[in-house]
Amino acid sequence: MNLTLQKIVELERINPTIMQGLSDVVPGIDVVFRDDIVMISSKDFPSSDTNLAYLFRATTENADSLIEEVVEYFQSKDQTPKIMVSPACTPADLSQRLETHGFVRQKTDEAWVVLENLQNFKLPKVNKNVVVRRVENKEDVETFAGIMAAAYEMPSDWIPYLAQMLEPTISVAGLAHYLSFVKGVPAATLTLMRHKQYVTMGSAGVMPEYRGTRTIFNLAAGALAEAKREGVDTVVGQTSLGPKFERYLRIVGFKPAFRRTEYKLE
Repeated sequence: MNLTLQKIVELERINPTIMQGLSDVVPGIDVVFRDDIVMISSKDFPSSDTNLAYLFRATTENADSLIEEVVEYFQSKDQTPKIMVSPACTPADLSQRLETHGFVRQKTDEAWVVLENLQNFKLPKVNKNVVVRRVENKEDVETFAGIMAAAYEMPSDWIPYLAQMLEPTISVAGLAHYLSFVKGVPAATLTLMRHKQYVTMGSAGVMPEYRGTRTIFNLAAGALAEAKREGVDTVVGQTSLGPKFERYLRIVGFKPAFRRTEYKLE
């Protein structure tokens, strides 16, 4: 899939646009959203798009000072500085500059995939044993928090705090949380973040006993069916789960868009 650099920028700007709304209702989320950098931090909010910097777009003259600004920003919050490098980043030698500053390239890249023309796409049917439900009340939030805690191996005593933090996000424009139940048992979570004609998928969590099954795919099918009814045209996915999962995404209709490489200060 041949994307222009401007199109990549457009895709990478979806999540921080929604995250700005989150920062108004969830304590501790900080979003720096500029033309030359995006930085998002939160010690507690469970999202793959927090505690990192991306869309690094500097000139050769100010690249090093911007790297130093990123380092200072995250270290001031007692967090490890991380920068995601995509084809939209500049200057061309950014990777080498990061290594000079002590950043280390991580082993697994993040693959971005796109499913276009959702309105004419035939989504797979959800298994009859699976019920997909949008999170709309406090009880759903508590269930969502419990699954997230189990999926991400958080201590169980975090669940009430996580639920308290998640509840206000129900009202954030463009954000929708979903639950799936297998034969009535809570099994998985998924969050869709919408901006204009796009929707991105995130916060996928599966209870340990349902890992290796098609639970998350049934949930995605149900959530995307609702997005389709609401007029969404393009679905964007991010994954670092490896070639096997990327192959599955291609089989169901997603096309590879670009990759991001993570650099971490060590």
